[in-house]
Amino acid sequence: MTNIKVLKEPGFICDLNYLFYAKFNTQLCVDELADETKKEAYKKYLKEMLQHFGDISDDLYVFYHAIKNDHCFITTFYVNPYKDHFATDFNFNFFKNLLSDTDGMLRNLIRFYLYDLSQESLEECFSSTEKLFAYIKASKYSGEEKSKLYEFFIDPTPYFQTLQYELMQKEILLSAYYKDNYETILEAHNSTTFETLCESVKDIHNLSFLQKTDVLYTSFCLLNKFCMNLFFATDSVVYLLGFDYVSIISALVKTEKKQPLDVICSALSETSRVQILNLLLERKEVTCKDLEKHFNFSGSTAYHHISLLTKAGAVKVRNEGKTIYYSIDRKYFNMLREQLKAYSEG
Repeated sequence: MTNIKVLKEPGFICDLNYLFYAKFNTQLCVDELADETKKEAYKKYLKEMLQHFGDISDDLYVFYHAIKNDHCFITTFYVNPYKDHFATDFNFNFFKNLLSDTDGMLRNLIRFYLYDLSQESLEECFSSTEKLFAYIKASKYSGEEKSKLYEFFIDPTPYFQTLQYELMQKEILLSAYYKDNYETILEAHNSTTFETLCESVKDIHNLSFLQKTDVLYTSFCLLNKFCMNLFFATDSVVYLLGFDYVSIISALVKTEKKQPLDVICSALSETSRVQILNLLLERKEVTCKDLEKHFNFSGSTAYHHISLLTKAGAVKVRNEGKTIYYSIDRKYFNMLREQLKAYSEG
């Protein structure tokens, strides 16, 4: 029988960042909830959660504001890429130390917000504020987003200082919250066997590749209570779960089976993603590394594009060991063809 081992730290860091994410993306958090019947209650829950943990500075906007792939800068560059550490040394000090390299963060922020630029254009932005502002001005961001970016890049130092301070303050409050409510995590863990987990998530994440001698690490979130993120590290598999994830699985499956037409149209509005689909037609399956090599993408850009296509339903995922393969979901396009018939003659 595959063993399940519980980890505290990945879920804790997820919750810490979710606190800030919810501050700047409250409505997005509500809109993304698959279960329509829970949205009003969840909106109230988020409001009460933010009130409980106190004010969060507006200066953290650029770090936690979600752009069109619904990911924010911090999780994209300083959480998800460190999945190999989730089962070992990934804790608050590890995370905080990553953020101490402000020069690296500055370059990564430019990469995050101007992800469609070539490496040559990015280098121009790294060395010239004038060039950076010109690219921001020419971007498709809203007036508010552009204003926030201008303000940040004029003098980023105070923003980095605020980020470190706020994280330390909220880490103290969240640690106390975990101490008071840790039985909730224990209950969720004790009620989750490998068999029950496999059965409940089979239409979302296929765990059948795990062998009896393997270990599946789970880490439960207290704040991000509907979280369901599966991470394939080099030597481990970590499933990040909100303690109440079971209550939304049915709604999530229904949502994934029938995506609104505007979702796929949005996903295919970018030339790079159409090119990725064409590559999938040619090669049948690819990995993120294949996309990086073929299109000269950075790792974050490749993940950005393929995750949007996957979320839209156009691409499906297959796990082989620790490697993730992406391919066109033919059933989805068959369903889409039926939807589009409504707009054709006869």
